Amino acid sequence: MDLAIPRPNELRDFARWLFWSPLRDQLDPRKPQRLRALYRLWPGVLVTGGQQRERMKDEYRRCFGDQYSTEALDALVKDSYRIAFRTHLEELVLGRLDEKTVFDFLQLEGRENLDAALERGKGALIMSAHAGSFMLPIAAISLLGYPYTQYAARGLPPQEVLDANPDAIPQNRWANETRAIREANEDALPANYLTLHTSARALYRRLANNETVGIAFDGRVGNKWVRMPYLGREALLNPGPYRLASKTGAALVPTFTHTPSDGPGVCTFGEPIYPEDRPWQEIMREFVHERAEPWIKSHPEEYGVWLAHCRGRAKVDDHPFFVDYAKDDGWKAFPKLDD
Repeated sequence: MDLAIPRPNELRDFARWLFWSPLRDQLDPRKPQRLRALYRLWPGVLVTGGQQRERMKDEYRRCFGDQYSTEALDALVKDSYRIAFRTHLEELVLGRLDEKTVFDFLQLEGRENLDAALERGKGALIMSAHAGSFMLPIAAISLLGYPYTQYAARGLPPQEVLDANPDAIPQNRWANETRAIREANEDALPANYLTLHTSARALYRRLANNETVGIAFDGRVGNKWVRMPYLGREALLNPGPYRLASKTGAALVPTFTHTPSDGPGVCTFGEPIYPEDRPWQEIMREFVHERAEPWIKSHPEEYGVWLAHCRGRAKVDDHPFFVDYAKDDGWKAFPKLDD
């Protein structure tokens, strides 16, 4: 490969390419101890965090108020970077995992809850958050033989968004190659992926076949949003999964991953939420306020990078995660959950 010298404004993207390409080529999932030896390098990412680190700290303040002292807040940010670095390292071997090696990096708890949801024959919605490792569960579930489809943002935003925000969304050789490598890594798993550009009928068909569909409840993919309280603030969340559950009868399976300081990550399948002919608003409130929010509050260190990421994208987002940092008043056009 021609390693042309990157321009100064491309150095961060070049560093990401070095991580996802040359480093990835040196790692073997059959030798997990070698990968684990790299965990200790996480402070280097903290040092280079810059604006992201400050955004993360401010987001924690906005979500948790005075719950943390200055020292505790600094420790929380450090732990978030530790988890994020480890998570990305483990994702480097994602496409080369198999049904044995995946469990060197992730353990599953509550699998009986997933099976119970599927026993009804109406499919299961794996409802996760962008917290901790959210890619390894896709590997584990699909490698165990569950027919699995992940609804996710892939590829680039529309060209008009790219043109309007050249600094926020990098478009250069290193960024493009890294994106392609990451998606090829994901495609090597026995899982399918659907995006916003795919007809919703595909999701209905998969659930009708009693398959599993993964959706991150806090994802930014979609064109319909509702305003609702979340982490002490007003958030814009996608009602799609709850509408889907209400219409199909598919159970929601709360699925969250914790990253301990040592040992494999732990992915827990919670007790299913069954629609039972309830309105989607009621299902959404139950999931967000009774399942997702309590878990996030108990594991805030798993959520820092996502909070900072969404804050950083606010200037290009017409549906910001939290409305208190919206670029304008456009978010007011979205209805409240109970409207």
